[in-house]
Amino acid sequence: MPDYHGDPETGKHVISVAWEVSGVLPDGRAFIVRVAVGFAFDGCSIPRALWRVCGHPMEVPRVAAALAHDWLYAAHVCDRETADAIYAAICRAVGMGTIRTWVEHKALRLCGSAAWNGHGADDQEFARAHGALMLDGKIQKEEV
Repeated sequence: MPDYHGDPETGKHVISVAWEVSGVLPDGRAFIVRVAVGFAFDGCSIPRALWRVCGHPMEVPRVAAALAHDWLYAAHVCDRETADAIYAAICRAVGMGTIRTWVEHKALRLCGSAAWNGHGADDQEFARAHGALMLDGKIQKEEV
């Protein structure tokens, strides 16, 4: 699981130790997501009113998928559909149930466009300096 600490100024969580996760997408593509020290993330975007049903945005094991997904959305080094598929693959890999993973993936597909579109050039540059995506053996450097 990622090692992070809270930042009282931003309310986000900042990576304390470089971290990576790998897996395979349903279409067979292998991926590795690496996130460097200093990248800040806020976990899953779950409305507070739903925490009792869905769980806390920073709960383990979901936090691993949330970190990778937040970095992918900020960096824009793959398309949104691939970022969401990577989230679901990590959820399954860390032991989240099939139904819960399916529901969260569908929620991302339905509601994630605002978060995806909310990252400008500065966010993308910062994220790309603080991580990498390898997809099918190739480093993804440019927006797809």
